[in-house]
Amino acid sequence: MRRAAARSLAAFSGCSYLAFVACLAGATGCRTAPPVLAPDVASFASVTAEAFAALAARSQPAGSELLSLRWRFTDAASSVSGRGAARVTPPDSLRIDVRGPLGFGRGALVLAGDSVWANPEDLVRQVLPGRFMVWAMLGVVRPPDEVERYEVGDADGRRLLRLVEPGGRATTFELSGDTVLGAVQSRGDTLVGRLMLVRGANGRVVHADAQDFERKARLVFDITGRTPSGGFPAGVWRRP
Repeated sequence: MRRAAARSLAAFSGCSYLAFVACLAGATGCRTAPPVLAPDVASFASVTAEAFAALAARSQPAGSELLSLRWRFTDAASSVSGRGAARVTPPDSLRIDVRGPLGFGRGALVLAGDSVWANPEDLVRQVLPGRFMVWAMLGVVRPPDEVERYEVGDADGRRLLRLVEPGGRATTFELSGDTVLGAVQSRGDTLVGRLMLVRGANGRVVHADAQDFERKARLVFDITGRTPSGGFPAGVWRRP
């Protein structure tokens, strides 16, 4: 696996290079809809961080659960796939462990409250996006660490939640009710990323497909199993 250029964990944890692009073709029992590709800025109204957070919180899962994953990552220089697991405890704790074929290339990303750590940092950075887009892969809206502006809008009866980061990158989530359908990322008039989620007949995410048009990188997740949990040991969230 190609090693990504070293950057600080603080930069990694606050940023994401991925957003999702396409639906799982022919998935039986799945339901999805294309995200808005170029939402009109005039349709948005500014809101407070608290108001945005209240709307975003509705997308959180009801309780802790363990997810089984299959994943595939490709970019211009490499292609790798494997299996993994995600431990989710709302409202703000998430751990994703990934491993390559035959256990090669293991890595973990842990988000617990305001803390974040990755091990090994460069491997995890290559395969997984940053904090708020990791949550989005699982159908949960959470803002990144730094946001200049929060906005809400609508399109054909669907809610749009948009946040603008320092530097001008905007992420627009599209929701039907409280269900995240997908998202787009843009810089000015340029589309730089796209996200779409596929949900099963029960409304839970079963597939996520992500593409970064700037880096020509793609990440695919299939969620193959979900197990409710009463909670996870404290050691799950600690750096080894």
